[in-house]
Amino acid sequence: MTSAKQLLPLICISLLLGACATSSSNKQFVVVPPSESQMEGSVKDQVSLTLNAFTPVAGQALPNNSVLEAYKARGYDPMWIKGKKINLSIYKLVDILEQSYTHGLNPIHYHTNIIKEYLALKSPTPQQLAEMDVITTIALTSYAHDLSNGRYEPLLIDPNWQLDAPNNNWKDLLYLDSATDMVNSLPLLAPRSPQYQVLQKWLVYYQDLAAKEKDIFVNAGVPLSAGDEGPRVAQLRARLVQLGDIRFSTRKVNEEQFDLPLKEALIRFQQRHHITADGAAGSKTIEMLNVPLKTRAKQIAYNLERWRWLPSELEANRIWVDLTNYTVDMYLNGEHTSMKAVIGKPDRKTPVFKGLMTYMVTNPTWRVPHRISRENLLPKLQADPNYLVKHGYKVYSSWSIGAKELDSTKINWKAISEDKLAFRFEQEPDEGNALGQYKFMFPNKNEIYLHDTPAKHLFREEDRAFSSGCVRLENPVEFAREITKGSKQFIEMSDSLKKGSNTVITLPTYIPVYLVYFTVVPNANGMLEFRNDIYERDALMEEAMGYSPIRARDSI
Repeated sequence: MTSAKQLLPLICISLLLGACATSSSNKQFVVVPPSESQMEGSVKDQVSLTLNAFTPVAGQALPNNSVLEAYKARGYDPMWIKGKKINLSIYKLVDILEQSYTHGLNPIHYHTNIIKEYLALKSPTPQQLAEMDVITTIALTSYAHDLSNGRYEPLLIDPNWQLDAPNNNWKDLLYLDSATDMVNSLPLLAPRSPQYQVLQKWLVYYQDLAAKEKDIFVNAGVPLSAGDEGPRVAQLRARLVQLGDIRFSTRKVNEEQFDLPLKEALIRFQQRHHITADGAAGSKTIEMLNVPLKTRAKQIAYNLERWRWLPSELEANRIWVDLTNYTVDMYLNGEHTSMKAVIGKPDRKTPVFKGLMTYMVTNPTWRVPHRISRENLLPKLQADPNYLVKHGYKVYSSWSIGAKELDSTKINWKAISEDKLAFRFEQEPDEGNALGQYKFMFPNKNEIYLHDTPAKHLFREEDRAFSSGCVRLENPVEFAREITKGSKQFIEMSDSLKKGSNTVITLPTYIPVYLVYFTVVPNANGMLEFRNDIYERDALMEEAMGYSPIRARDSI
């Protein structure tokens, strides 16, 4: 291993160091070796000391251990000084870190001011140079990790959020040949989804707009509609221009007249905010119009972080359960098919996670989950002891395989409390079965699956959070056909439906299933949709991602 005395002559910068922070010249700045008496520390010592000073806090995944491993692998050579020359990519890195807000990240986490203070020193000591090298590497590594995997641990923010797909690409960055290669590779770590890239551009737009302009708000009052005139109409028009729903035009218009183009622009706004698209500015529409630009920028930032929790590249064939859009999208064999879905109620949230669909069941028996038995069935039985008979249920003495079937009409249901309910309930396959004719399985600890439903009327609703957690499909026949198309399983499925038999069918190809939750997404036109936060998850993101400085005397 290289000794500190051999290392540190390489890491002392000349008096020109302060000048290179502001110079745009391509000159290389030569390091002047210090004398032995000036050597007060080493990179090796500084790694341990500085990593302890920058200990990660709860909920933030800072990869400090990777910094230690990288320095060990390099024999504790400095990363930012080679051949007695400072690598000028350190200044490019500072610029990138200062622009991290364009990804919804907070530059305060990447120590840019500290790095710049070291770079501004006219006569740094060897210890200061070692500190600068290590802190800069910590900043690079933290940003690389956060850009690739997300800064925050999703389960610490929301226990119902179980989708986190970290990768190690960011670690590879530390083992590239030079600091220049490291810095130049940073942008490649961001998620590659086109949706992420569009969201990021809109974030910058909202951030810049909020910095340059004041919000244009529409005053409260009576609803505005086509044909109306007045200053509130002018406010409405100006706000839609500010938000991008009306393109800037040199065409002269009467700003205070509610004309047809204004109505069409308002309909576009309403559609992308998932409110009734009637072209009139009622109280709900005005409320949406008046959400501040800074608030919208924060919402976009929350969703960029959610994208970073997903795999950097998604499978070409996948099932995409879009909870905030109440839809299920199939991306199979180069084709995209979408259908409406019903998801869990707010008090029975459908969790966010990834599964692998491996089989389906035709004419399924519904074995009622214990929670639904306690909370749904028991109250109905206490009100009507014949409820199970009327709706095709059987009741068994326990959850064991050989449990005895019981006569539900002879049980005193009123004498049974929720915490004492130990029976197993099953609903036989028929047209009234809660699962309908199909159940699509991707085994998971949440006991969540996709299925048919007899309650077809719910698909006529705009907001479709009605289930106990599982996802109901508008068109399960089409779904079953798509996942078995061209295989012998398709024939097996068709035969079982004709016979009315309860049949388990293994899928010809296992399919990844994503249950995702985004409150801001780009639509087909590249504009942003701001969706209803049905599970109130944005508030949890705000609490985790918000930053406010504390006073020194308030610290521990």
